[in-house]
Amino acid sequence: MPSAPRSNELKEVHAVQCHNDVFNATRIDTTAGGSSSTRILIVGVVLICALLLCGGSCATKEPVLRSECPSVDAGDYYFPKGSLDPTRAKIDGITRDWYSKYLRAMLEPSLSCGGRTDGFAYRFLWLRSFHHPIAVRIEKNGSSVALTAVELDGTGGHEPGGIVKRVQRALSPAEQDKFLTKLSQVRFWEMRKNQDRFGLDGAQWILEGAESGRYQVVERWSPGPGAYREVCLLLLGFAGFAIPPLDYY
Repeated sequence: MPSAPRSNELKEVHAVQCHNDVFNATRIDTTAGGSSSTRILIVGVVLICALLLCGGSCATKEPVLRSECPSVDAGDYYFPKGSLDPTRAKIDGITRDWYSKYLRAMLEPSLSCGGRTDGFAYRFLWLRSFHHPIAVRIEKNGSSVALTAVELDGTGGHEPGGIVKRVQRALSPAEQDKFLTKLSQVRFWEMRKNQDRFGLDGAQWILEGAESGRYQVVERWSPGPGAYREVCLLLLGFAGFAIPPLDYY
């Protein structure tokens, strides 16, 4: 997670006119130094406040696939500026730093840049508060589709840790068709990027796509049953992860 915001940064949170009961309910102890739990709570409150003010109606603009990549340690290497919150630069930066930290630990490439001219790439990043972070990426080059999956030994709500599992395999034509059908059902390219709900625990389900000169990223917090959840779980299944039922959230 990014470093915990300091007192002057917390004032910016108040500036978005979030209700006081949100802050009281979280009971943040700002004297706790750099504790991971404090970081999670503060980042969660920042995102909740933005969503309350936005009211679920923030306009989004579809990012164009960038032809060149910034340096791998740049804040916008994985996610272009404004791609996660186009109306609030502060929250967009915090969220991009959070997700990027895990993708770097996984040694994952950026999907939002690099001048992809054909095929496609999709990636599901699963950040559960108390379980191992997992990413599953599929890429089509020519007629073949390759899958790469990575699992870290940290947690999605604290630190990434190191790589404990890597899976690489080819998808069959039937698997590819099944995924594209699910993706069409969720209308991925038309989805709102921003979340309409958020919690302090749970999990972030982040799905990225790059195809035909377009780039899209969608994030949801612990989504319930539905097409979005199904397409993400389908990628986990392709990678062969055996997740206990109670660990899906």
